Amino acid sequence: MQTYKTRDLVYQKLLLLFPLIIYSLYKNGYLIFKKDLIGLSMIFKPLYLILIGVVIKIGYDLIFYKKIKVDYNLLNVVLISMIVPYNMNILLYGGILLIIYPLTNLLYKVVKFNKVAFIYLIIIFISIIFKPLVFKTPLELNYSYSFNFINLLMGRSIGGISSTSILFSLLAYSILIFNYYYKKDIPLVINITYLILSFIYFIILGNSNYLLNSELIFASIFIATIPNGSPYRRLMQIIYGILIGIITFIISIYYNSIIAVYIAILFLSLFLNIRQKKTKHSLSK
Repeated sequence: MQTYKTRDLVYQKLLLLFPLIIYSLYKNGYLIFKKDLIGLSMIFKPLYLILIGVVIKIGYDLIFYKKIKVDYNLLNVVLISMIVPYNMNILLYGGILLIIYPLTNLLYKVVKFNKVAFIYLIIIFISIIFKPLVFKTPLELNYSYSFNFINLLMGRSIGGISSTSILFSLLAYSILIFNYYYKKDIPLVINITYLILSFIYFIILGNSNYLLNSELIFASIFIATIPNGSPYRRLMQIIYGILIGIITFIISIYYNSIIAVYIAILFLSLFLNIRQKKTKHSLSK
C-alpha cells in the first residue's frame, strides 16, 4: 500500500514539474542563445543538471538495492537540479552531488530532515567557495528588463534555473490538492504568512521587492511538503507553515530572498522531527 502511495505522488509531482522544465529551456536556454550569450548545446543546461541527478540516483540504487526504485529520492534529485542557480558549473554540481547524495541517505537514517533543502544548501555553500553566488542568468546580467505582472507570473524572474514560473507552480498546486496524500495546507499557510508580512513591510517602508517570491511559491508546493521532512498532523503542518513563512521573510530581508526558504525548511524539518521523536520517546516511557 505504502509503495503504491509513494509512486502515485512521485509520478504526479514529476509530471507537474515537466511544464516548469520546458519553460526553463525557453527562458534559460533559447532566449539566452538568441542573444548569442551561450552556445547551442547550452540551451539544454536545465536538462543536463536533471540528467546528472537522475543518473547518480540510479547508480546508487543499483549498487545498494540491485534495482531502480521509484521513490522520493528520485523526486528529490530532480527538484535539487531545478533550484540550483543558472551559473552552477555542471561538473562541479555532479561532483558535489555524487559525494553528498549517499552521505545524506546515511545521515537520514539517524535523523529525519528535508533532503532537498539539505543537499541544496551544501551545494550552494561549496559553490560559493569557487565563485560568488549569482542567480542571474547571462541575459539578466547583460540586459536590464522591466517586466509586468504577467511576465513575472510566467517566470521572468530571478531564481533557480527551473523554478521561477509562478503560473505553472500554482497550476501544479491546483491539481495536487486533490491527492489525498499531499499536504495541501502547508503551501497555503506558508504563502499567506509570507504575503501578510511582506505587505506590512510594503505599507510601512514602501518596499515592494518582497511581495512576489517565485522561489517561495515553488518550494512551498514541491519541497516543503515532502513526507518525512514535514509534519503529518494538521495542526503541526499549520505551525510548520507559519514558521517557514516568518523565517523566510526575515532571512529574505537580511540575507537572500532566494535561498531563504530553503534555510527555513531545513531548520524546521530538523527541529520538528527531533521534537516529535522526543515526544514519542517520552510517551513510550
